[in-house]
Amino acid sequence: MLIDDLRAGETRYILGAHLQAVWQMVLGTGAQRWLLQAPERVSVTRKAGVLGAERLAQEGEAALRARLGGFCAKTVLRLEALPNSAMLPRQGASIVARLSPQPGLARRMAVWLDVFEGRQLYGSWPVWFEVSCERTVVRARRDITKGEALGVGNVEQTIADAADGRVLSGFEKKIAARALAAGSVLRETDVAPAPLVRKGGRVVARLSSGAVRLELEAVAMENAAMGEVVYARRPKEQAVFKARVAGADMVDVL
Repeated sequence: MLIDDLRAGETRYILGAHLQAVWQMVLGTGAQRWLLQAPERVSVTRKAGVLGAERLAQEGEAALRARLGGFCAKTVLRLEALPNSAMLPRQGASIVARLSPQPGLARRMAVWLDVFEGRQLYGSWPVWFEVSCERTVVRARRDITKGEALGVGNVEQTIADAADGRVLSGFEKKIAARALAAGSVLRETDVAPAPLVRKGGRVVARLSSGAVRLELEAVAMENAAMGEVVYARRPKEQAVFKARVAGADMVDVL
């Protein structure tokens, strides 16, 4: 086959010598009987196809809406960039949409459309969208200081357009990881787990040795959340020991 991947409306050129060689290969000894007078080069143009921009846009939007269905309560997509010159075969074209697994959500997202003619890849084009995603977010009611516990007094859950960044969906047992301005939408990086033991607070230190288990009163030397390692000491003693937070005001001695 001289050409097997010609797109609709595309023109290619074949050298006459190449065409002559193929003619002789196909006909064998018969080529001497049916001579081919080939020019220096021959142009081959495939029959024009159909403009594919509209179909690609529809397929891309459907795929992106399906992806964002698990993120957004309401999705608005604005077509931003489209391959207007894309030509598709008149018949037999199938389209498969590809979305990058990351990021799961962004303000500007692309869908790649792979067009197949039969089983052969005919071409690939990207379609870009500007994304508006309304979903449940946590918003600061007022200025919040670093380390302040989050609650209904300083934050609220509301619906807002948040298509960029990993926004926070809940605030239970969380503290502010940095100072937060009133009205700001909180993201996962803005918060930290609320400490279950606090610096200077009394805790129960559990010590196990075989079948023997003791519970001693101790004082935490720092704030720590569930599962974190913390230093503590016995009241009226200076020696410290290492423990892991096991619950509210409770640690397991390591």
